[in-house]
Amino acid sequence: MISKIKETIIKENLIKENDNILIALSGGPDSVFLFHVLRILKDTLSFMLYASHINHMYRGSDADSDEKFVTELCGQYGVKLFVKRKNAAEYARELKLTEEEAGRKLRYDFFNENLSGVGTGKIAVAHNLNDQSETVLQRLIRGTGTDGLAAMKYQSGNIIRPILNIEKKDIISYLDNNEYKYCKDYTNDLPIYGRNKIRLNLIPYLESNYNPNIQGTLFRMSQIMQKDSMIIDKYMNILFEKAVKEKSGDRLILDAEYMRSLDSNEIGRLIRKAVKEIKGSTKNLENKHIDYAISLLNNKNTGKSIDLTDKITLSISYNNMIVTKSIERIDNFEYNINIGDKMFIEEIGKSIILNIENVSDYTKKDNEFFVDYDKIKGIIKLRNRRNSDFMIPFGMIGKKKLKDIFIDNKIPLGDRDKQLILEDDEKIICLENYRISNECRVTADTKKILTISILEDEDERLC
Repeated sequence: MISKIKETIIKENLIKENDNILIALSGGPDSVFLFHVLRILKDTLSFMLYASHINHMYRGSDADSDEKFVTELCGQYGVKLFVKRKNAAEYARELKLTEEEAGRKLRYDFFNENLSGVGTGKIAVAHNLNDQSETVLQRLIRGTGTDGLAAMKYQSGNIIRPILNIEKKDIISYLDNNEYKYCKDYTNDLPIYGRNKIRLNLIPYLESNYNPNIQGTLFRMSQIMQKDSMIIDKYMNILFEKAVKEKSGDRLILDAEYMRSLDSNEIGRLIRKAVKEIKGSTKNLENKHIDYAISLLNNKNTGKSIDLTDKITLSISYNNMIVTKSIERIDNFEYNINIGDKMFIEEIGKSIILNIENVSDYTKKDNEFFVDYDKIKGIIKLRNRRNSDFMIPFGMIGKKKLKDIFIDNKIPLGDRDKQLILEDDEKIICLENYRISNECRVTADTKKILTISILEDEDERLC
């Protein structure tokens, strides 16, 4: 089993030497299996292993028990663990998303925050063969094309799935045979979510009545679709390069005359690709939106525009099709802050608290971050970003542009002006959620520390 997964990791180039690998550790059987596999392989493949756990708080004492379990598991094997508590149901209401969507956003925001704290690397998630088959069926039911049927890949961006080709029954068997404990989430056995219904009702029905190996069949189909999608993508990239006249941040200009010379299916794929370039995804982009866009293109009415979805606008200007994303602009702000004060920044609806403590007396709190106070020079200021900003991130020697840090962490353009920057007279001390300065790190010589807490909607967020 271990050798099979090692083979997959090497074949798919999922982990490189000296990589930082952060495992999403829920405590369930899949993530615990992945935890043990990666801890066994980390010395052979030469990578650093970390773990993150989100307590969604909607299962009461069971959720707390899961948190306790993963804390003890990581402690037993000396793996650094990051933990966050946040009520997923409340978060869903705040963002006006489903609980599934809100939970996913909460998890991956936290994982990326943790990963940036230890340096660049990858997030390892425990999706397996059964998860892949469920995804294919879910997308098939909703209606999808080749890309959708390709489902999950071994690697997507900085997310890797080392056990994607491993069946659930083999995972449970391995854990039981090695007497590895794990947690069980009873909500997985309740048909309360779409995916649960597919797993609990549809797949057993298909196995009993049509194909006992339906999950393996669906997995193989997804692999075939991925290969077909790669061929299509390669072709569309050629067309896209010919179609693009100009691209800058939230604006993309396409050659309308060239696009009209193409097949409608090619035009549709180009529009999808253009939206993805601007927005970062094609979520909520439906066939009806593509049809509207093609109609706009073919009508040749200069000055006409349509709103597609999620603030994406398409307009025609002579021989140009312009794709733009409207972004909420935050005015530049900058304030001096006194230590001991709690300051509210009206522009972004956040508050910040700074305090000084002796390092010998300090006990780290979950909702605080700290730097070496004696390395701070002059007045401490709060502000948002400027075009020329750079810092020396923790663990690095050279300077790095904040723009590149935002890009590395996939921070949407509309969110970048809202991130708080703490600086002194000489340097940026920290960038909210992502990095502290290597010049302010705490060392064995540190005597006083500056503690930093950033509050948002009564929820404390860290640098």
